[in-house]
Amino acid sequence: MNERIKQLAHEAGLPTYNPEGIPTKLEKFAELIVEECLLCCERVISDPVPKSIDTFEQGGIHCMDEIKEHFGVGMSTEDKKTLIKELLGVKE
Repeated sequence: MNERIKQLAHEAGLPTYNPEGIPTKLEKFAELIVEECLLCCERVISDPVPKSIDTFEQGGIHCMDEIKEHFGVGMSTEDKKTLIKELLGVKE
């Protein structure tokens, strides 16, 4: 298992010991999250951005925002509810 995954699992209080050396569900879960993050960044990269704001720093900021929105990190409960309604097409 990747040492960083082990460290994060330990910080979260999750078990990481696997005597057979077979990838654990935790490791697979971490890999899937990383893949989702990469897809978020790919979406940002593929979106047309006006040349006036097309900088490395701005791209990084947009990528971070996309990941936060995708996983609902840093959002209030009310914001999450609104986002879910929008994604599901629920009209109030």
